[in-house]
Amino acid sequence: MTESTNTASEKPKYAPSRYMRDRHPDLFSDSVSEVEYEVEREVLSYHLETLTNQKGETAFENFAQRLCEKFIAPNIRPQTGPVGGGDGKTDAETFPVSSEISTRWFVPDNDKAGERKAFAFSAKKTWRSKIKSDVAAIAGTKRDYDQVICVTNQFVPAKKSADLQDELFKEHGIPVTILDRTWLLDRVFKHDSMAIAVEELGVGKGTEKQTKKLGPNDTKRAAELDALEAKIADGSQYQGQTVALVEDARRAALLARGLEHSSAEVNGRFDRALRLARDNHIKKLELAIAYEWAWTSHFWHEDHLRTSELYDDVERLAFGSDDAIDLERLSNLLPLIRMSVHTGSMDASKGKLKNRTAALKSALEALMVQTNRPNNALHAEAMLLMTRVSEKGVEHRDDPLKNIWVSFTDVIKRAEGLGTFPFTSIADALTQIGEFIADSDEFDTLFETITDALAARSGQGEAARKNVQRAYQKLAKGLPYDAIRWFGRAVALLIKEEYGDELIDALLGAGFAFEQVGLPWAARNYTLAAVSQEFFAFKRYGSIGALRSSVLSRYFDTEFKLGRVPQILSAHELEMIVCTAQARTDGQRRRLNKVQESHMMQIASLLLQTPLDKLSEIAQLPDALERLALPMSRTALLYLMGNEDILRTEGWIPEQETPEGAEIFMRDLRDYGVKADYPAPDLALGETVTLSSNVLGCRIELACANNLVSIGIGEAVLGSLEALLATSLDHRMLPQVDHLQLRVTPSDTVGLSPVLTFADVDGEPIGTIAHRMVMEYKTKEDALSFPHWMSDAVLEIFLRFAAPQDAEAWGKALFEDERALDRALTFSNVPVMLANLHGDRAQLSLADWIDPADPTYEVKRTKVWPPAPAPEAIKSFGNTQRGEGLAPKEMRDAAKGKHSKTRWLSPIDMQKWDKAKWNGTFFMWSPPGPDMPPPMLGLAYENSSVAKDIFKSWRKRYGDDDVKDDLKITIVRGISRDYPAAYAVMVSQNPDNVPISEGNIIGFVSRINRMYPNSTQNLDRFVADYSRHGRYVLFPAHLPNKLAQPEPIFDLPIGKHNLTVINAWEITTNDIVASVLDLDEPPFIPADQPNAPVLKTLEWLKSLRLE
Repeated sequence: MTESTNTASEKPKYAPSRYMRDRHPDLFSDSVSEVEYEVEREVLSYHLETLTNQKGETAFENFAQRLCEKFIAPNIRPQTGPVGGGDGKTDAETFPVSSEISTRWFVPDNDKAGERKAFAFSAKKTWRSKIKSDVAAIAGTKRDYDQVICVTNQFVPAKKSADLQDELFKEHGIPVTILDRTWLLDRVFKHDSMAIAVEELGVGKGTEKQTKKLGPNDTKRAAELDALEAKIADGSQYQGQTVALVEDARRAALLARGLEHSSAEVNGRFDRALRLARDNHIKKLELAIAYEWAWTSHFWHEDHLRTSELYDDVERLAFGSDDAIDLERLSNLLPLIRMSVHTGSMDASKGKLKNRTAALKSALEALMVQTNRPNNALHAEAMLLMTRVSEKGVEHRDDPLKNIWVSFTDVIKRAEGLGTFPFTSIADALTQIGEFIADSDEFDTLFETITDALAARSGQGEAARKNVQRAYQKLAKGLPYDAIRWFGRAVALLIKEEYGDELIDALLGAGFAFEQVGLPWAARNYTLAAVSQEFFAFKRYGSIGALRSSVLSRYFDTEFKLGRVPQILSAHELEMIVCTAQARTDGQRRRLNKVQESHMMQIASLLLQTPLDKLSEIAQLPDALERLALPMSRTALLYLMGNEDILRTEGWIPEQETPEGAEIFMRDLRDYGVKADYPAPDLALGETVTLSSNVLGCRIELACANNLVSIGIGEAVLGSLEALLATSLDHRMLPQVDHLQLRVTPSDTVGLSPVLTFADVDGEPIGTIAHRMVMEYKTKEDALSFPHWMSDAVLEIFLRFAAPQDAEAWGKALFEDERALDRALTFSNVPVMLANLHGDRAQLSLADWIDPADPTYEVKRTKVWPPAPAPEAIKSFGNTQRGEGLAPKEMRDAAKGKHSKTRWLSPIDMQKWDKAKWNGTFFMWSPPGPDMPPPMLGLAYENSSVAKDIFKSWRKRYGDDDVKDDLKITIVRGISRDYPAAYAVMVSQNPDNVPISEGNIIGFVSRINRMYPNSTQNLDRFVADYSRHGRYVLFPAHLPNKLAQPEPIFDLPIGKHNLTVINAWEITTNDIVASVLDLDEPPFIPADQPNAPVLKTLEWLKSLRLE
């Protein structure tokens, strides 16, 4: 007999394995292997017949035992003693093994691996009496065997075997299985066991000729399979890594399939993988393995019945999903079963085509109406059409499918522009169907439509890929703003199933670029989108190996930079789950340990910055950190709470370590985070959480209700604003306010889209975003409503805090050249991405990480730790040296700046001041006397209502007594050479009180009122009175027109303790007061000041005008 892995015997007309081998030879063995035996079935049969005469009972027992070990139970222990069972009354029996080991066997009936089996081997001709005596002897041992298996070298007719098995069960109460010579011969010749027969029976020994040359693919497969099996057999390899165990078992089955091992071995390995997935409740992997096993049974083993049986498993798992990609597996398998029935390879009753087809169509129709997920719905509709094609058949001359082709064309047209619709796989399927469609105008139209769509997608995808390459080049050259422009042109074009990897690369690259220019929310949201895309691949392939740990590592980094502890812990947990599951090699395990240690120390350093008054609120957190494999983070928090004694008792602080040494270690750990610019920890303990960002110099704060949707909308708003305006620093902007506050809160009264409104609160505009508590979309239009709303919202918010000086040029650059709305809105639906990632278990509060049984640790520390350092002089504009002339070019280059380092400081709300119309300044004072009130400085406005709002907002910001002089009032005398009494009053933020650090760019916005009195008498009296009192009162007034008298508004006063009075001729360059100078109206310069500082300042202002 000759066996060969690359020579196929005659196949029936329908040969699935040949079909698959022709199309995908890479999935099959590439080895050339031939083994020749001079043993035919009849020869071995005769040899078995005459074993008793040859005194070959022992050889037969060994032969039978090895076959039973291979095909029934690996855990067989032979009995010692004379031939015939010895004192143990059995020839062999199984020994107990743990379920952890038995679940990893690939043998039939593995679910019965825990049963105790007895074996009796007989080479006697009188098989019936021998079996009866063996079973009686075994039963007499009273060992509670679950099954007796009798193996005989004789042929036993099936009916006689069944009758005797029933008889013995009635007599002894033990199930008996009789395996005869036919079973032995089938194991040898049909299941690749000739080597056992040669080795144990000696038949044909020395005559075999074996040559086998492993192909390059099989060499790799065999090596990987051996390594995997050794690892799976080692119970110490998967401590707490059940996903990795299932993944490895699945991989082993696929490798054995590729090596074309026997169907028994391949099925055993698939069965092992499926059991492991089921036992560990890993549904996605269970579905993937069941599908791959069914696919293998059909196209490798041509086992049509097993394919049908496995279809039921796939159906059970897929019908529990709302994802079309899961139902796609059924859509792929059902035509195989239909073909098996059609060709007579399987009985129609086994195929259950009517019921299965109806159930699949019903499931697909249910997904079709979920138009809130347009890709998913159209994918389901396309599969429904494919199912109808398969149901009708494609070989009818009158082409009964024309209506289906028309409907399919409509689906393809509606799918244009949808990123993850599977155009390529559908085109491949239609190409195969086209082999049977000779002439059909409708099918031709369908084919043209889908090929045109593929061509367009391919062109867009390739163009986007080049944009990404250019963006990374810009990033490598230190030009992040240019990189953002190039990434922005690419991301929307890459939302295509066939460009999934390129899209993730673009998202990550854009995230890095946003981070480099100080836009942390855009960086985080783009990285979140990359993670979301990764998990889409996981859903499709069901393999955790498809997830890139580097993407999750980057996600942790972006969350850490925002400082929100609950989200940091979520990102840490997610990365650890994936890295642990993928840690199969020593190198991967080393990387896992390194990542875990890095996270642990970072989080520890962050938590050491927790304020003393917050520690009692997180007194149950330490043990939760322990569960997250963050022992050093737990240690740091307990130390901060003052529980050094607990740490010493538990051994975390060694006995020999001094208190001073522990103090130094913890202080160094904390200081590392401070020096690395770690954010202050945000514990998210309240009913609201605050999200903030600096964009174009404006501080934007969103107070969000502490729930998934409100926080997600807040994150989306900030990320979209940052992404939209990322490249606008090099456009001249007119700041409207220096800070803007919004609130995000759920509401029962709003519709599908959130609603943004602004209202004055204490004179300050506060935005409110109201939204539904549950963001569910029923149609494609519903799903698009969020980015449409976001488009309007971010533009409205932007125009509340800034306005481009040249709106037309700015709009062309952003909306036409850079496609800024695409980069801002394409991944703006953060609530949906968060829901896809976390489901309904998003842990937004530290309370979500704490088990009620966790101990509450005492906060023993009573003083701030570490002690506050001695106060140092704070660098500010007031104590720094002013430069002269133009600032260095690199300081004026917007491409070198960061949004996070750029701030506008201003007490001026431009829109309010434009409405109020400041039109005058006047003074009030009392006669000299000991109890007289201080003088008063009035700012008069044409619109009294808005004037009141201005002062209300100032009182909220600075208080009713501005002791620190944060609101600066400057009076500049001599502003006009032609009107010597003229003066100007300037309102600004006090630059001398603004702390600065290296790399910061701070701009100041002011308002100026120029007064032209006939004399300086009133100003002189006010300044003199202010000098006597050392303070004055600032208040608003109503002045409807220049001819009217100002009407003081006394109920909104602000106490002031500092007043700057300066002569115009004294103004130096780079002084914010220089903005009062008018190049068209030179200031008054005394005759005795020929080199007045203002002369240089005027030249400086001229040079700025020329720029």
